[in-house]
Amino acid sequence: MPTTDTARGFTMTELGRIKTPNNKSPAPSALSRSLPWWQRRLFTTGIAIVSLLLILAVMTFNIIKYENHLSTGNTVLLQLAPVDPRGFMQGDYMTLRYALENEVFAALDRDPSSYLTNEEGYVIITVDDNQVGHFLRLAKNNHPDTLATDEMAIYYRIRLGSMKLATNAFFFQEGHAEAFEAAEYGLFRVNDKGEPLLTDMVDKDFVIIAGAAIQNDES
Repeated sequence: MPTTDTARGFTMTELGRIKTPNNKSPAPSALSRSLPWWQRRLFTTGIAIVSLLLILAVMTFNIIKYENHLSTGNTVLLQLAPVDPRGFMQGDYMTLRYALENEVFAALDRDPSSYLTNEEGYVIITVDDNQVGHFLRLAKNNHPDTLATDEMAIYYRIRLGSMKLATNAFFFQEGHAEAFEAAEYGLFRVNDKGEPLLTDMVDKDFVIIAGAAIQNDES
């Protein structure tokens, strides 16, 4: 009959089982070896490091691309088109439309609502002495070498009746909305692919508005 420790309420046999070396927890190294290879610490640490390096590489590439676009792009002013006053200013940004969009739709001679699928192309503009771009014609492809010195191609796309010619928002620091209400033009840098990058807003006298803007590289 097993001897009982009356003070603790379990048998000596049970004490022996508790103390036996065979009941020890597996050592950390043994546990690690028993895990699948994709759950081991060395593998997961390596994946985390590689992911971080990829993120840094993408960020660096985008910064270089942005700076190159700013330094090499051709300058043009695009006239703004009226928007719904209730949605024009939204605290720290202003919504944008461009007069050029209406001219593109007019040249296509189609109701915007009839574009049920995607469509894209290039609008060729002429640039006057004030750097303002004016509609000239449409083109299916971009051939910079065939353009005159005062011409420029800008890429556009139509999605479900809505045209995306350039960014539809300009961001600025909160509290500077009043300064940007005088905007008449968007100042762009256009690269050789026809992609416009908005840098500033300009008033009717062709003066850059000096409110504090937040750069937005959406094209």
